[in-house]
Amino acid sequence: MPSVDTARAILSTLDDLGLTHVLYCPGSRSAPFAYALESGAFGGHAMPVLDERGAGFAAVGLARTGALPAVIVTSGTAVAELTPAVLEASHARLPLLVMSADRPGELRGVGASQATFQSGLFGVHARACVDLEPQEPSRALVGQLSRAVAAACGAPTGTPGPVQINVAFRDPLTPQSRASGAAGDSQDEAMASFVPRPTRVQPTSAAPERWEDVVGAARAGLIVAGEGASPLAAQWSRASGFPLLAEPASGAWAGGGVTPYEQAIVSSPLAGEVDTVVVTGRPTLSRPIHALLARPDVRVVVVDAHAPWVDISGNASVIVPALAAPLRPTCGAEWAARVHAAADEAGLRIDALLAAGSGRTMLSLARAVASVTRGPLVLGASNPVRAFDLAVESLAGRPVFSNRGQAGIDGTIATAVGIAAGLGSARIATPDRAGEPRDDARGRAQASRVTAVMGDLTLCHDASSLALAAATGAELDIIVADDEGGGIFATLEHGNAATPEAYDRWFGVAQHVNYEALAAAYGVGFARAATPSELAAVLADPPAGPRLIHAPVERAAHLYAQARNALNAS
Repeated sequence: MPSVDTARAILSTLDDLGLTHVLYCPGSRSAPFAYALESGAFGGHAMPVLDERGAGFAAVGLARTGALPAVIVTSGTAVAELTPAVLEASHARLPLLVMSADRPGELRGVGASQATFQSGLFGVHARACVDLEPQEPSRALVGQLSRAVAAACGAPTGTPGPVQINVAFRDPLTPQSRASGAAGDSQDEAMASFVPRPTRVQPTSAAPERWEDVVGAARAGLIVAGEGASPLAAQWSRASGFPLLAEPASGAWAGGGVTPYEQAIVSSPLAGEVDTVVVTGRPTLSRPIHALLARPDVRVVVVDAHAPWVDISGNASVIVPALAAPLRPTCGAEWAARVHAAADEAGLRIDALLAAGSGRTMLSLARAVASVTRGPLVLGASNPVRAFDLAVESLAGRPVFSNRGQAGIDGTIATAVGIAAGLGSARIATPDRAGEPRDDARGRAQASRVTAVMGDLTLCHDASSLALAAATGAELDIIVADDEGGGIFATLEHGNAATPEAYDRWFGVAQHVNYEALAAAYGVGFARAATPSELAAVLADPPAGPRLIHAPVERAAHLYAQARNALNAS
């Protein structure tokens, strides 16, 4: 069976199974997939991406918007480059297919070039690993691919996540012309007569537990929403009277009803009265939240349909896969009024705190971005997402994303490009059968412009993905909040433990970059904003396509603790 025919069969079947995007990284062993894409075997969105790590995180961004993406890479170290994205997808429970081309078995372990033991490389971080050899289109092949897609989507009873499909291609890796004759005609007829019938596997829907049976009444209850929170969180809050506290990337803000300044509230004396907390998603930003969930006098109800659920301290009273809203309020109105009043007071105190400073901090920048932009936000996983959590009053009605699965700075630009593509504000062109590019975004309404906020180290770590932003024409503003190095560590215990010199040497590691030249090198627009107020003016007048905005900020590590403890100030 020619390798290109196998690649065509795989892509055609995955197309039928709901694959939406293919990100193809160039290579020789993976070339059969390139020829298959060129021939039109896949009808969805496909594009070449030079860098495997960038492709992996672009796929993560796509998955965050509800897409089902696949990354195709060649053999050897190219597969290992996807490891950070696979870890993020695994912990964030995002469906992702890794299609790794491989050498045949006899070339492994014998010193052959670009050959290693790559099947199962991702270990426990992959939901499954499927090994395929070149083969005719068959029900067996379709069955294996159906199971791979089901595992990635968490169906019927699993947890969504990455799946590796490892394909050991043999030479020839190029399309082969069939000689005329009976044998060739017979083979063509056999392939044409096979119609793949992939099995679509639906996830199991858990019957919701009654609120009255699981949560019951409470004197002082809260709902805490982290990344991947239930879309019903706001409904629970309205029906129960439990105030809803939500991290920026929880998804809960999109429906409104969130009480802001969660960290200030749970750090205040008011938190000492809490007796019940309903947790949905993965809250990871706040140590005060973790301390609240660890208190033995607090009843903790975790709503999560998949393992591992969030219970860091082992203090959860009950885990339920789904929860129905109560039929009537189960928490007194007076409690909710006090929490909302505390949030209002926290806002006033944080206003005063920022007004007394220079106005050139990450917290002020977060407020400027939130006030001017209206579209989706992508927030760097270190200080930016914390600044929005601490200082921004409302993110209601907008999608907010952050790679908090592993909370790393890897691939943040690429993730933002993937999100822009998934939401329709980037071009992902697919070759048609004649080989001419087709703009799949044509004829569709364009999504709102995406705004990504990240620190300077995060930007430098993924600078090569600016090429991906330019290639897709993403409607994307990339704001580099430049605090000259790793400002996140200054907000942690290391800011006090290390001398200023040691801090700058081992934690700050400032990078001296000409950001205007960097933007020009990759062909993206550029702007500079010396203050958050200037940034607001720049953001109010966006150009077409991607743009890098350099926005210097002060570290001001003390402000994070002061904002968190705003309600403790005299």
